[in-house]
Amino acid sequence: MIRIIDGQSTGKTGRLMLLAKEYNALFVCDNPDAMRVKAEAYGITGIQFVSYYDYLKSNYDTNKENVVIDELETLLKHMLNGHLIGYTLSDND
Repeated sequence: MIRIIDGQSTGKTGRLMLLAKEYNALFVCDNPDAMRVKAEAYGITGIQFVSYYDYLKSNYDTNKENVVIDELETLLKHMLNGHLIGYTLSDND
C-alpha cells in the first residue's frame, strides 16, 4: 500500500492519479466530475472516477479491483455518517 502524505496544494492528488493510472485502479473521491477535469488538465486519461457515496452503495469487487482513495478521512466520515471522532494510523505496512 502506498500512502501519499504531504501538505495542502503539494500535488498529492496528481500523484494519486498517476498511481491510479499505473495500477488501473478505481479512483474514489468526493467529486468525480471535478477530478476528471483536473486529471485532463494534468494530461492524465483513462481513469475511472467514482464518488464516495457511489463506491459505498455499489458492489465493487475489491478482491479483483485496485482502488485509490482521495482524502481517506472524508470517505471514513461518509462510512460513519459523520460520526468519526478519531482514529489511529501506524506508519508501517
